[in-house]
Amino acid sequence: MKVFSERMDKPHAYLFGEYTNPLGFDPIELTLSEDGQDWQSIFDNSNLSNVYLIDFDWLPPVIADTYRTAGTRDGQQLASSRLGQRDLVLKFIAYCYDDADEKLTFQSLSNFLIRRHNYWVAFDNGGGRMYHVREKTITAEYYDDKMMMVTATLNNFTGVAQSIMPSTHINEMPNIGLGSPNDTVNYLFSTSEFDVNNIGELPVDPLVQSDYLDITLTGIGSPTIANTTTGDAITCMRPLKTGDTFKLIGVNPQINGQAAGINTDNGIIRLANGNNHFKITGCQDLNCAVSFYFKYLN
Repeated sequence: MKVFSERMDKPHAYLFGEYTNPLGFDPIELTLSEDGQDWQSIFDNSNLSNVYLIDFDWLPPVIADTYRTAGTRDGQQLASSRLGQRDLVLKFIAYCYDDADEKLTFQSLSNFLIRRHNYWVAFDNGGGRMYHVREKTITAEYYDDKMMMVTATLNNFTGVAQSIMPSTHINEMPNIGLGSPNDTVNYLFSTSEFDVNNIGELPVDPLVQSDYLDITLTGIGSPTIANTTTGDAITCMRPLKTGDTFKLIGVNPQINGQAAGINTDNGIIRLANGNNHFKITGCQDLNCAVSFYFKYLN
């Protein structure tokens, strides 16, 4: 999957001998995707060749608490706590020819950032993470008819960041900043007991948080997949034959691509932070893949 531009001449601070390069800084590469798979880099947009992202805010988590009162009891009781939405502020600088070019540039940047649907944003210095956002505001500050500063505010409505790549493809791009251990992490298994390392800062919970978790199992028998770390388990009561594939996508089980809730005990699987010890019983000649996105506070 191509996330960032493959240009060999990406905008950069001028080097020795680059007398026609006006940049005195390395711009940040911004890339957008509506589905997390097909990405559009600002460096590949010909209408934004004069626009450079110079800064974006690292987002501190926002705690959203709900309280309730109990009759005449003093104070309040904490009813629930969650991560609230937050603003991601992007700051651009644009070099233009004249006043008309400034207006056209502002329009092009607005068209790039304003979408009908939610979308993902990622940054080349963002630690391999992406944010689910909607455009909130975009304003321009004109210094003359040759330069302007544009501030765009995006609403990270999910309140969290997540890895650009799922666990099973984590090595397909640099993952510095994701908290990977020095040892190689693996999410493809052929043994009945193994450890799944959730290197993110948050648990993966398909039931409450609707987090993506795809467990794919092939083998022979009626398997029970158990995460002994969290105490979760699911049993497929329909025997699998050679060539059959059992999937647990979130909380929805499938066999060979068909819904199979009636063939299970309606169990779920969640992942805690760090190592999760899995044990698969009732199945032979198995192969298992555990695919999920790592979640982060900022």
